[in-house]
Amino acid sequence: MLNQLLNIASSATWQEAESVDNCSQKVLSWLLDESSLTKKLEQHCQSFNVEVRQQVTTNSEATPLSVHFSDAQQILVREVFLYCDQRAHVFAQTEIPSQTLSDSQQALANIGSESLGRFLFQSTSLKRGTIEIAEFKSGSLIHQLCHTLDQSCDHSLWARRSLFYIENKPLLVSEVFLPASEIYQ
Repeated sequence: MLNQLLNIASSATWQEAESVDNCSQKVLSWLLDESSLTKKLEQHCQSFNVEVRQQVTTNSEATPLSVHFSDAQQILVREVFLYCDQRAHVFAQTEIPSQTLSDSQQALANIGSESLGRFLFQSTSLKRGTIEIAEFKSGSLIHQLCHTLDQSCDHSLWARRSLFYIENKPLLVSEVFLPASEIYQ
C-alpha cells in the first residue's frame, strides 16, 4: 500500500547551523556530525536495522519535495525508518534524481532494507554539502507520524539534511530524529 510521501522539505524552515538558536549542544552535535549516521547508531544499540516505509518514483510537479531537484524529470524517493533495538530512532527521506541513477549509482535504486549510509560512505568519490537543520514543532506532520509509531511527544523534533555527491552526481538525504532517539536522552 502506497503511503503519502511526507513533505518534510517544505513543512519546516531549513537553515544553516549558525542560524539555529534554540537547539541544545547535545542535539546540535548529532545534527552536525558528518560521519556515517548508521555507524553512530550502531554504536548506541545492540541491533540495528532499516525498514523501508516506501520507495516511489515521482516528479517535482506531481509531488512537491525539496527545491534542489525541481527541474528533474523523475525523482526516486525512498523513505525509511532506522531502528535501534526494535524502536524507530530516525525517519529518513532520500531524493535521487534519475540522472544520478546511472553507472554504479544505479544500485541505489535497489538497496532495499540495506543502509544507504553503508553505500554512500564506502564510495571514495563521496562529497557532502552543507548540513541544514530544521525544527519540527509539536503538532507537525512528523509528530503525527510519531503517533503511528507509539512515540508521542510534546517537544520539538530536530532534523538535518544535506546534499551528497557520488562522482559529482547529487542526492538529498533528510533525517528526522524521532522521540526515541539518543539525541533527546
